[in-house]
Amino acid sequence: MKNLIDAATDAGNLKKLLSAFNSASLIDMLRSPGKDTIHAPTDASFKRLPAGSLDALFKDARTLKPFLSYHMMVGVKAANA
Repeated sequence: MKNLIDAATDAGNLKKLLSAFNSASLIDMLRSPGKDTIHAPTDASFKRLPAGSLDALFKDARTLKPFLSYHMMVGVKAANA
């Protein structure tokens, strides 16, 4: 069974999100078994952010980690539910 990191990598359009998880040191946690859901913004979504804001966020792990946690939920949640 794939974990969240495998699924995000396979999707191909979540590279910025994976980079954010890496910057926040969340990769290992998301590779662990469990039933979790991530509301994953695509790379195109990240391009809509104001210039420089993403770089600033990636450099500040104390802000980045809580920001990413708003996109994570325990349990499996369907997009159409």
